Amino acid sequence: MSIEPALYTVAEAAVYLRYSAGKIYAMIHAKEIKAAKRGRRYLVLKTSLDDYLNTHVFNNS
Repeated sequence: MSIEPALYTVAEAAVYLRYSAGKIYAMIHAKEIKAAKRGRRYLVLKTSLDDYLNTHVFNNS
C-alpha cells in the first residue's frame, strides 16, 4: 500500500504535472495553484494540483 504525500516540493509538482519547475513557480506566483512557503522553498498542495488538472486540462465543457 502506497501513501501519497499531501504536500509536494516544486520539483515533485513539476514531475506530477509534467511541467518545468519554472512553470510551477509562475503558477504559484499567479495564484493558479496553492502553495505555502516554508523557509526558502514552496510546498504545493496536491489537492491544488488535482484541482488545476480538473479545471484547466480535463475541462469537458
